[in-house]
Amino acid sequence: MLSSFIKKIRENVPTAILTAAVLGALLLQLNLLSGQLELQRQQFESQIGTTSSRLSERVRLFVRRKSMGSFSSNANVDSVFTINTPMGQTTVRWSNAQIHPPYGIGTRDTTMLGGMLDNFQSSLPWSTQLDVTELDSIIANELKQNGVRTEPVWALIENGYLSTLTSEGFDPEKVTFNYVLAESFFGPTRQLLLYFPSEKFYLAKRVYLSLVASLLFSTVILTAFFGVQRQGRRQKRLANVKSDFINNMSHEFKTPLATINLAVDAIIKNGDKMDADQIRNYLAVIKTENKRMNAQMESVLQMSMMDKEELTLQRTQMSIEHVVVEAVEHFKLSVAQRNGWIDLVVSPGSYTYFGDPTQFKSALTNLIDNAIKYSSDVPMVSVKLSEEDHDFVIVVKDRGIGMNEETTSQVFDRFFRATKGNIHDVKGHGLGLSFVQEIVDKHGGLIDVQSKIGVGSTFIIKIEKNQ
Repeated sequence: MLSSFIKKIRENVPTAILTAAVLGALLLQLNLLSGQLELQRQQFESQIGTTSSRLSERVRLFVRRKSMGSFSSNANVDSVFTINTPMGQTTVRWSNAQIHPPYGIGTRDTTMLGGMLDNFQSSLPWSTQLDVTELDSIIANELKQNGVRTEPVWALIENGYLSTLTSEGFDPEKVTFNYVLAESFFGPTRQLLLYFPSEKFYLAKRVYLSLVASLLFSTVILTAFFGVQRQGRRQKRLANVKSDFINNMSHEFKTPLATINLAVDAIIKNGDKMDADQIRNYLAVIKTENKRMNAQMESVLQMSMMDKEELTLQRTQMSIEHVVVEAVEHFKLSVAQRNGWIDLVVSPGSYTYFGDPTQFKSALTNLIDNAIKYSSDVPMVSVKLSEEDHDFVIVVKDRGIGMNEETTSQVFDRFFRATKGNIHDVKGHGLGLSFVQEIVDKHGGLIDVQSKIGVGSTFIIKIEKNQ
């Protein structure tokens, strides 16, 4: 029990190591990508922080230019402008007689007026000096200057209350940034709340090259991993079926060789006492077993030729009906000896085809022989030949033991046998159906199988008609 457990662990060590290596590489990729995203996030927050720190100055300059604009509108009259305050309106009048060069706007010295306006602005709410469109434009321009290229949703809080300066669609639940723009002894007097609806996509886009490279690398790793795993399972299965094949071949050769050996020994020891008929019977046994071995070797050589792509078709004008009839007739006697039957139904039609009659008949013979071998004690096999618009159709149906889905999916694999649990219950070495499929493929056809345990199997061959 313990040795079996240790053996399984040893067998799975390479797979475990490979799996750990792949997972480690994927985790490393995710960690690097996470680091890139975090770095971009920090840079993003820094850019927004820089924007908020400069926002008050930008608003002050904007309001000042906006207020001073009235002085440049008319050079010949006194200037008048009004500033709204919570206590009412404050009107400032400026007479041209009070203006002296050289500083200011044109010929006007605005130094004193600018200082006075700054004092007013610092004590007034922004909502009395700006509208939503103006503040939105200032915020957007500042963000762009600091490298932020995604649109924000924002709101302004002044003296603890939500200001009317709030962008459309603002949702307090989604706020991710909160910056204090002004404060007094009692706490913040002006705050800017921000969030970015496309923040995650924007940050991902900033690292898209790393993201694409990481995804590509991960895809390559996973593809290679699953490819190696699949190939490993395939090689393991192939090793198992090859082991079965060797055991089957040993058995198939051992039996006829033993029979031949017994016949030869009998002739050597008692040949002088045998009459001509007895010797002839022993020789017939030797010839039969020799033919049996030769047939087995021929099938193995055929598969070897297929591996080397040396098997070529000798195409000629042939009758598929004639070939099918010959293949069925070949088994009628052996089936009758087991009290079974094999019938053939040929639908009316023209079955002339340009192919290799020898190889085609060999494929059908293998297919019918397989149906008989895997039948019950009394074989019952039906063969039907018909034609469709573009294909010839050959159906071989038995009432045998049938196959499950797993066996059906592997039945055309080389060396595969459905009776792996008892390799000697049915004679063969797992090459017959593989050979059949190869011949059908070389004729440009398709072969399919339908099977159910305890009911039987149906093989369907479709060969495209010659044009």
